[in-house]
Amino acid sequence: MMLSSFLRCLALPAFIAYGLVFQVHELHSAPLKVMGPPGPITVAMGEDAVLPCRFSPVQSTQDMEVTWFREQLLPFVHHYKGGQDQYSDQMLQYEGRTELWKDGLAEGSVNLKIFDVQLSDRGNYTCFVLSGSDYDEAVVELKVTASGSAPLVALERYQDGGIRVSCRSAGWYPRPRVLWRDPHGQHLPSLSESITQDQSSLFAVESSIILTRGTKQNFSCWVQHVLDGQERGSAFYISDPFFHNAHPWIIALSMALVVLVALLVIAVYLFKIKGKREEKIAMREAALRDRDAEIEKQAEELAWRRYAVPIEEVKVVLDSDTAHHNLVLSDNCKSVRRDEKPQEVPDIPKRFDVRRYVLGREGFTSGRWYWEVEVEDRGGWIVGVCREGVKTKASIVTKPEEGFWTVGQWEGRFQAFTSPGCTFLSEIQVPKRIRVSLCYEEGQVAFFSVDKNIPIFAFQVTSLKGKRLYPWFWLGCGTRLKVWP
Repeated sequence: MMLSSFLRCLALPAFIAYGLVFQVHELHSAPLKVMGPPGPITVAMGEDAVLPCRFSPVQSTQDMEVTWFREQLLPFVHHYKGGQDQYSDQMLQYEGRTELWKDGLAEGSVNLKIFDVQLSDRGNYTCFVLSGSDYDEAVVELKVTASGSAPLVALERYQDGGIRVSCRSAGWYPRPRVLWRDPHGQHLPSLSESITQDQSSLFAVESSIILTRGTKQNFSCWVQHVLDGQERGSAFYISDPFFHNAHPWIIALSMALVVLVALLVIAVYLFKIKGKREEKIAMREAALRDRDAEIEKQAEELAWRRYAVPIEEVKVVLDSDTAHHNLVLSDNCKSVRRDEKPQEVPDIPKRFDVRRYVLGREGFTSGRWYWEVEVEDRGGWIVGVCREGVKTKASIVTKPEEGFWTVGQWEGRFQAFTSPGCTFLSEIQVPKRIRVSLCYEEGQVAFFSVDKNIPIFAFQVTSLKGKRLYPWFWLGCGTRLKVWP
């Protein structure tokens, strides 16, 4: 009887301990999830910015790797690995200006602090967390603002029976609003407004208004920040005697205009004699320019045909054994789409398991080849070729030194992934169908827009040494790619 009671007393603590162990196991088996803030972070220029980023579930920080980067992994904004910060490949503009809040690591926080924020710091930052073979990332947008000087109000001249008044202010970001107000706070329409931007991207504004007799003589000019609504203003007063001189000025101005018109008539008569001869010269020069433009167009067409139409058209088939578990291939392995639900696929050495990559099944060690890729883009894409033997079980930087020659749409910008930095292709419209051309013997990988029949970018590949090159693809969220033919 006493033994039975003793066993019953032990049953409850044992059950509780079992439940705790089970919950801990569930916690560690949950997938890693990285989360950023719901909206952009706005900071005034010169202040410190904190970019929030959290991960769950909370786990050991000793084996954790945290990377904050912008367009590409290297060079990075800030890197934390092995329990300490790493600075060997940090971007120059962030040296000595970043700090990872390590006090929050144990609670799932990897916030990044950027000191003395400048306008060049604005844009998207990616918070990338890697723990073992599990990883995830989130994007944080940083907006930088600047409040400029108090408005300077100046009386310029008499105009249209009134007095022209200007209001100037500089040192703003983003572009501000200029508001004229009467003593009751009512807005007054401006006559003109100009906006300029200096080398540091700060805006200067100038607005003008004409005040006439009979209007209220107390006025104010306000420059308003469009993001937070903050304002800087200057009030002024115009006494009545200033308006007495408005009309005599108009008469003098009218007489000056009459003289100017007379001078213009004389000038037209003098230039009329020379007009016919200059017209003939202009026609001859236009004909020469048209001929030169036609020759240049023919040269571009020959260049396109030389590189865009190689000897062999290759039928690329995607290799399902290399596809990341978030990529879904069609039955004929000619198209691929990204699905955030992992696929049940075997973990084999040639499969990419960190980035959403997939290779073509056949590689090349000689010859000239081309294939085309049709893009359905909702979240970015990159295409090109890679060298055999690239890493499949680690985070990879897609640059030529690592064996990648690629172009694509990344974080909303069309670019070629050159080294040390990317080459932005802002002057080229992002194609819906892109041609990849490979000339192995000449060591050239070229890309062309099939939509516009124009070249996009060309890499000169060196030191292949017989290495096999494979068609290579990366897909962003919601993207689908189809290979032709």
